[in-house]
Amino acid sequence: MIDESVLRHPLERPIFIASVILNFALMGLAIAFVFFKPPWLKAHPLIDKEVTLLRALAITALIGIPLLVLNRNRREAAIRGNSVRLSNKQFPEIYAILQNHCQRLGMIELPKLFLTGSSIEPFSNTFSSWGEKYIVIHQIIFDIDDRKTMDVVSFILGHELGAVRLNHTAVWNEMLLTYVSALKLFRNPLERVRTYSRDRYGAALTPTGFRGLLISATGRRLMDRVDIEDYLLQSRKYGGLWSNVNVLFEPQPQVFLRINQLRAAGYSYKPRQEIGEIRKT
Repeated sequence: MIDESVLRHPLERPIFIASVILNFALMGLAIAFVFFKPPWLKAHPLIDKEVTLLRALAITALIGIPLLVLNRNRREAAIRGNSVRLSNKQFPEIYAILQNHCQRLGMIELPKLFLTGSSIEPFSNTFSSWGEKYIVIHQIIFDIDDRKTMDVVSFILGHELGAVRLNHTAVWNEMLLTYVSALKLFRNPLERVRTYSRDRYGAALTPTGFRGLLISATGRRLMDRVDIEDYLLQSRKYGGLWSNVNVLFEPQPQVFLRINQLRAAGYSYKPRQEIGEIRKT
């Protein structure tokens, strides 16, 4: 069994609470702008653009929440129609990894697992619809001999199970962050720290899953040619002001930052033949 109490990043809850408070503030501001738009906004087109977005969100909020459930189920149907659902008969060796992870997390009900070539961007994502949760992995992860990337798949499945366990895909989560999610500047900090939490799940469930992060830096085909020790040395030297400026622009943190966050959490790399090993120290 995995001790999940240490897997959530310590900054996730404070940033989530701050995001929810900000969301309600933006909602109030948006409603105010529906009825009153200051003339001075015309002289500031960048601000006016964001205000226009807030007004649109406020106007559609009344129908937006009922449509939220509809959209989540529509998305599930679209993914199901363009994917293969994995089971004990479909890619059983991959499904067995999911079963093992869920057992170690004490999960009785397994999320559905789909393999797709087009429904999502690489490499994986987790969603929920009415009464169910599901994980989607992209086919680009796999080599011709899929045994070569089972460590990657295992880490990625652990990462996505983190989203399930931490309720990152819950409908109430989406409702509480409606306005924040529409503005990149405000949504990125929470998305980035949640990535760190999910990585902890991946590392805890898959001690040999270092390449689950490396694939995001090099792609599948070149992973085996990377000098791991030199790469980790590069990550140790990475940081500073400019590396953190991307929080304003990108929801996904850099791979180096993700590695450094795992190192800070107590996960260390140890080579094991041709694949890396991240183990709880």
